[in-house]
Amino acid sequence: MIYSCGNPGLRLALRVWAARGVAIALAFCIAVPLSAQQLEASAPPKGETAPEPYLAGHEMDFALLLGRPPVAGSPSDREDVNDVAAYQDVDAARWQSAVEDAKILYPRFDVAFGRPVNRSTSPAMIRLLSRALQDVSATTFAAKDHFSRPRPYQRNQLHHVCLKDKAPEPEQNPTSGTSYPSGHSSYGWATALILARLAPDRADALFARASEYAESRLICGMHFPSDLTAGKIIATAVVIRLDQDTAFAADLERARKELAGQ
Repeated sequence: MIYSCGNPGLRLALRVWAARGVAIALAFCIAVPLSAQQLEASAPPKGETAPEPYLAGHEMDFALLLGRPPVAGSPSDREDVNDVAAYQDVDAARWQSAVEDAKILYPRFDVAFGRPVNRSTSPAMIRLLSRALQDVSATTFAAKDHFSRPRPYQRNQLHHVCLKDKAPEPEQNPTSGTSYPSGHSSYGWATALILARLAPDRADALFARASEYAESRLICGMHFPSDLTAGKIIATAVVIRLDQDTAFAADLERARKELAGQ
């Protein structure tokens, strides 16, 4: 579920609660270091349940979309590791931008979209995005659980890691994690792809922001480049599949009319 955080046990608990009809607040995830991601600027109203996915029961199979991540120690993996190390060396402004990207999603696309991405001005659009991201999340987290790739900070000593006062010491011989694919990359690209369907004239700016949003995960020390690519693949495939869904099409049209002031 999109409202879950990175810890597998916590994700399972939240899925159980959601199945029982208990509302899940996005703000809940803020307290979990390294894996927190909030969709909106503030938590949904008390009592609001998680939005229903469009593809419930027909989720896209990650195995049809992704290969395995690079094997640890392989040339591709060494390139991944070196790229993360290189992206740790950024100026203060880019670091702070990466930290903000780690915390929140929709408001980080305001400038690229040319207007606020929030429920106070566009509730139909937020509903559209949040339902679609449930479908993106289902495929993304199934892949994370399957591949269980350790994150960069688990394997190497980094200078800094987003949402941590101090970069953690690497684990000895880590064998599991949630690095591949990147959830932030898949959510960011899905958001950009859907917003571009609502405002085609903003597509270039939205895709540039999605690329930067994903790149922030390298700066944060949370993902490898191949994780970001896998996230983009999932987002693209799911949104293309949603284009064929009648409920998604209806919600997309409602969002268009809302933005046009109709």
